[in-house]
Amino acid sequence: MKYPSIVYTFWETDKKLADKSQIAPVDLFVQDEDKYRELETESLKEFAALEDNGKPFGCIVGESAILTKENIDIIKQGLVIWLDADTEFTWAKTQYRPQQGSGLWIPPEYQARPPVWALANGWEGDVDDTEGKLEYMKIVEDHRKIYEEIADIRLRVDIPGIQENSFWGAARINKAMTEYLGLSKEEEASVEDEVMERDLEKFLEGARLSKYLKPAMKWCDEQGAASIEDVVENIPEFSEALQLKPLEKKRLNKAAAAVATA
Repeated sequence: MKYPSIVYTFWETDKKLADKSQIAPVDLFVQDEDKYRELETESLKEFAALEDNGKPFGCIVGESAILTKENIDIIKQGLVIWLDADTEFTWAKTQYRPQQGSGLWIPPEYQARPPVWALANGWEGDVDDTEGKLEYMKIVEDHRKIYEEIADIRLRVDIPGIQENSFWGAARINKAMTEYLGLSKEEEASVEDEVMERDLEKFLEGARLSKYLKPAMKWCDEQGAASIEDVVENIPEFSEALQLKPLEKKRLNKAAAAVATA
């Protein structure tokens, strides 16, 4: 079974602001915070003005954008999802930097960087900065009070499971949105099926088994497998159903082991 692809629009205000600024966003924030806020609001207005083509729209908004009432008014035009986390967790997460020679390389775009206002205060890469941490936590707690007032959906992202596998967080957001918007179970199922096919396609591609996507989806439908974790837990049965050759089974087992330890 082949599911249609989702067409959607996805923005990040920080990236849009960076495109508009003639200097680095952090430098702009330090030199002229009012100008920074002006470009931030301008980016939000442009997103809100996008033509509605019947497809999903999403925008990641900078942490401190909610300090401006005009921004809040724009944000509240849509569904507001708050990805909440303990301040101790976010401090440790954004201050951590992989050490050279550790054997683990994380691309910069996948590293959790501090928000621009924290960078402007010099809080970067020093998890043991006690004074900076106390001030950081105070600012974040002030932000949290506003988030609590404007969020339609709140999801904790610092809990076991979501930390190790962000797809679980996506599934929880999808479920919360379905309930909040009053969507039918059929509509929810179609989205989950598409997500499953996309994840399965990537999984098989990593094992160089892409040609088995169709029978793999058939097996998932028959067995009620709703996630890659379900597949990994039943690798022998999954492998048998696809009638894999010995070398193919070896590649599949290796891919499954990588998922299990991720």
